[in-house]
Amino acid sequence: MELRSLAYFVRIAELGSITRAAAHLRLAQPALTRHVQRLEEELGVALFTRANRGVRLTEAGEKLLESALRILRDVERTGDEIRAQEAHPSGRIILGVTPTLCPVLVPDLFARMRDDYPRVELKVMHAGMVRLEEFVIDGRVDVALLSELSRSRLVVSTRLAQEEMVLVTQPGARQHGAVSSDELRRTPLVLGDGLRAAMDALLAGRGIELNVEMEVNDHETMRLMVQRGAAASVLPYSSVARECERGLLAAHRLTDSGVFRTLALGVRASRTASLAREAVVRTITRLVAEMDHEGRLSLASAEPAAPRRVRPRRAAS
Repeated sequence: MELRSLAYFVRIAELGSITRAAAHLRLAQPALTRHVQRLEEELGVALFTRANRGVRLTEAGEKLLESALRILRDVERTGDEIRAQEAHPSGRIILGVTPTLCPVLVPDLFARMRDDYPRVELKVMHAGMVRLEEFVIDGRVDVALLSELSRSRLVVSTRLAQEEMVLVTQPGARQHGAVSSDELRRTPLVLGDGLRAAMDALLAGRGIELNVEMEVNDHETMRLMVQRGAAASVLPYSSVARECERGLLAAHRLTDSGVFRTLALGVRASRTASLAREAVVRTITRLVAEMDHEGRLSLASAEPAAPRRVRPRRAAS
């Protein structure tokens, strides 16, 4: 029994005429009659009897009309609910994020989600790249903001942007200009395990071994130590962009070409996407794009060169 045939049957019953129903539905009368005949054959009863200038429902037709109206209303209501859910997703989503990205992105993410998707309950867990991949695979998080594209076949990762890794120092601790490979090798650093492993991977093949004098696995502590001049550090530019703008820290490009990591969203390959998860994914994607556009993911250019001296013209003789 097709929904379309039920809808046609209801319209004939409401108008009391196959001819008028065909005109209203913009359907050929023989085609509409065939729909009624198929219903009658399937049910084994007559649904209409001829009346003056139209048709009249039989007792079986009256019963079918009652059920058909309820079925069609339920179908319409279900469609409305699905469309409403897409416009207003709901549900609980657990987001995994690296410690350096958490304070940069999460406050804005919560504010945006509260405004745009108030029915989505968001929970955040932060961990290093390796553990985040494990969390995605075993289902502890629904989606993760990763600091590189995943190599696991069990994780589908989508590239969002490139983020620059920079040498962070006290303002005035070194001259302007990119940090050479030799200077980077010599510079005493405070660094955590996760960032150290990430930098070793990014610097692989360049012959640069970082001089890590202090190991601290807390991003905020590292920033404070640099601010006080205890050591320099290598951090994502996004995590120190505001402090650099306020003159509390200085960021310097690593080598002339810079060192960049890839920001990506990761989800489990076998997991079906939900409307709530897609809402979180869309919001993060927009936020990262805005950060990139505003210059909060990388130094806009190599630090300014010294002003070029202009040779004065000689007076004409």
